[in-house]
Amino acid sequence: MSPATALTALSERAASEGDPLSAHVVTPAEVPVLGELVASGPRTAAAPAEYAFVVEAVREGYLCHYGTPRVLEGADSDLELLAGDLFYAIGISGLAALDDLESVGILSDLIRISAGFRAAGESDRAEALWLAQLLALSCGITPALPELIKALRRGEPGSTEALNEWSSASAGEHGLGRAFLAARKAIDSGASNL
Repeated sequence: MSPATALTALSERAASEGDPLSAHVVTPAEVPVLGELVASGPRTAAAPAEYAFVVEAVREGYLCHYGTPRVLEGADSDLELLAGDLFYAIGISGLAALDDLESVGILSDLIRISAGFRAAGESDRAEALWLAQLLALSCGITPALPELIKALRRGEPGSTEALNEWSSASAGEHGLGRAFLAARKAIDSGASNL
């Protein structure tokens, strides 16, 4: 497996669950740009394909709960909700297998906090958090990041923009400009489906 095949591997994993889920699994048409971003950073260099798979699994869980899944088609909302929980579990268990507790915390916070934003109708803040947490997985957490996330959670004016600026700067500092732009475009275009 490589980072470029993370979504295909995820659809195969979902199909292995059997019915009723497998009846709705499709081969994804999208490129796993979020996983590729995470796989390109210094924190994930030892296991880039595994980290790409984890991130795409967690994103698929999020999309099953709040948007349009990429590896499922024609499932009813109840099955999508259950599948979303399964994808979250697949992602977090993948990190546990990598013995990366810091990343487990990053993704757990991402799932929990973005769910709160979605419940409040704040998809822009949720998507800014997604991009920042992907870069934290890929490049590491700087001292500024926790404070930026706290400000975002409090809804402080300019907090979304400040977090987006942190993400852009982190990507630039680690030479991930092209991967960052692809991930940001995917998140921005996907947000319209959420």
